[in-house]
Amino acid sequence: MIHSLLGKLIIKKRDFAVIETNGIGFKVLVSSKTFRTLPQLGSRLRIFCYFYVRQDGAELYGFLKEDELDFFKMLTSITGVGPRTALRIIGITSINRLLTAVNQRRTDLLIKTSGVGKKTANRIILELSDKIKSSKDEELLSLMESDSDIEEALKGLGYKQREIQEALRKISSKIKKTEERLKMALKILGR
Repeated sequence: MIHSLLGKLIIKKRDFAVIETNGIGFKVLVSSKTFRTLPQLGSRLRIFCYFYVRQDGAELYGFLKEDELDFFKMLTSITGVGPRTALRIIGITSINRLLTAVNQRRTDLLIKTSGVGKKTANRIILELSDKIKSSKDEELLSLMESDSDIEEALKGLGYKQREIQEALRKISSKIKKTEERLKMALKILGR
């Protein structure tokens, strides 16, 4: 099982990236959101992976943060949600907004995803609601809600959504307190 790759970004396209590690280029499928925040070609990066084996081949799905990988795994465990659908769901907005939508039982955000109708959106919300009640997932939810508050505060200071998300991606998930995460985000953003 491949957990992550550390290497040089040699190709980036709208739906995949190629990470070269020890002379081997790994094609990794990425969400549109991940694509927008990938560094420049030639940059060194770590990408967290989900290895999926199908009858006709295997695919690697990649995420810049381990929390995104965890959420992706939760989504793919739901009946009727395959890895490509899960990747499209993750690509529409931040994980914290998706978790907030699940907590508030709002299907409108999920229905924006190609291939997700009202019935599937309701199933996702029902099953994810149960899954995020475990202690680790509650901790993840708390962290995501904290990041949502930070996003709003930084927007109020005039930062753009993209730069806010890039800054939040760089903050370790080990930093739990909202105030500390906000200070770190501001430090990353240069103010």
